Amino acid sequence: MKLLDLFRKKEERKKLEGPAEARKKAPAPSSGAETETKNLGESEVASVVLQKPRVTEKSSKMSERGVYVFRVAGRSRKPEIKKAVEELYKVKVEKVNIVSVPFRLRRVGRKIGRRPGYKKASVRLVSGHKIEFI
Repeated sequence: MKLLDLFRKKEERKKLEGPAEARKKAPAPSSGAETETKNLGESEVASVVLQKPRVTEKSSKMSERGVYVFRVAGRSRKPEIKKAVEELYKVKVEKVNIVSVPFRLRRVGRKIGRRPGYKKASVRLVSGHKIEFI
């Protein structure tokens, strides 16, 4: 019976609120004092495309030559990755290479599972540009 009471309460609330136009709330007025600035790490495209930097011994040596490695979204393409790195780190990208790392079978006792695959991107920056990972 509790379930029926929930439906009744929903119907009562709808009647009290009135028509659909009345339910829509007006957006809050924004003051002129607030200015929107995009800081490092606040790019919308970059947060979807770039998942995280791959910090390994090999990628550390590559970064000395201006090549940085990132784990990226599975459906991202080279132009999207280039744009995301340029927006997020404020650098100029020269070249992007992509590698799809396949899944691997892993065994725990008698059970066989799969470690998921992923896509990684090697990004070469124009000489003179650098990315600092903390």
